Amino acid sequence: MARKARIKNDFGVFYISQKSGTTRHIFECDNDREQFLTILEQSQKKFQFKLYAFCIQSPDEYHLVMDVNGGDLSKIMKTINISYAMYAKCNDKLYKDRFKSKVLESESEIVEIVNSIHKRYKNQSLWNSFCTYNGLIPLKIILQHNLPTKNNCQDCIRTILEAKDKLSTIALRENKSINDIFKDKNYRNQLICDFRKHSTLSLKDLGKVFGGLSESTICKILNQ
Repeated sequence: MARKARIKNDFGVFYISQKSGTTRHIFECDNDREQFLTILEQSQKKFQFKLYAFCIQSPDEYHLVMDVNGGDLSKIMKTINISYAMYAKCNDKLYKDRFKSKVLESESEIVEIVNSIHKRYKNQSLWNSFCTYNGLIPLKIILQHNLPTKNNCQDCIRTILEAKDKLSTIALRENKSINDIFKDKNYRNQLICDFRKHSTLSLKDLGKVFGGLSESTICKILNQ
């Protein structure tokens, strides 16, 4: 039977779950969990997604609530799962199947899922964001505390045309030409990071806006 295609939503909030295979637990010790959080943090810096909740206390599964923030969920999760599988060095399949994802359509649905994750384990632990949100541990990952609504992205850039207009406005304000901005790589790179955080544009779209840069170049800039 063909696999069901995933719902794509470049600015959606997803509930994600992943279960282990039969040979090895996903998390066999706290060092494994620490490594997973490190990979999650590195991936967040690269893809600029927003993480609303996580639970990695069970040895055989993990749970995330993530706003992809204009990114590609499949690429994000592929990076996370492959990076962790390389660390785990499992001789067989580390994961039972591909990760499961569900689009959360409303603020109330997001709140319900986040609360259910936080209520799984109420003991003081590094491995459930319930404790992070309650100030019991240092913030390991950049977590967004405010849940999103449909209208909370003010001045959000949604198209390449809007991005180019925004860039022209910035150039006019700075008394520079667009080419001047492109030549000043430090300033250009900072603008790319700003546009990524405040837009629904893909990496490919950002490359088009900033002078025809490749997706890999944009990734490197965002990951600096």
